[in-house]
Amino acid sequence: MFNIVATICFLQLTNLPPMCLANAYIPVDFETKDECLLKRNVLVQEIDEDLKARHVSMILYCIEKPKVQSTNV
Repeated sequence: MFNIVATICFLQLTNLPPMCLANAYIPVDFETKDECLLKRNVLVQEIDEDLKARHVSMILYCIEKPKVQSTNV
C-alpha cells in the first residue's frame, strides 16, 4: 500500500519568511506506487491554480505505507 504525503509552504505570511509544514499525511491507500503517482498528478493539476493564487507551494510525494506490528508487552 502507498499513501500521498505533502510538504506545504506558505510563501507570503505577513513579514515572516516562508513557513513550511512537513509530512502532511493524506489518509487514502493506493495498491501500487503507480496508482499513487497517478492520483498525485491528478491532484496537482486540480489544485495548482488555487495554490498559486494563495501564494502556497506544495510538494506531494508517494511513500510506502508504514506497517504497524502489534506485540505482546
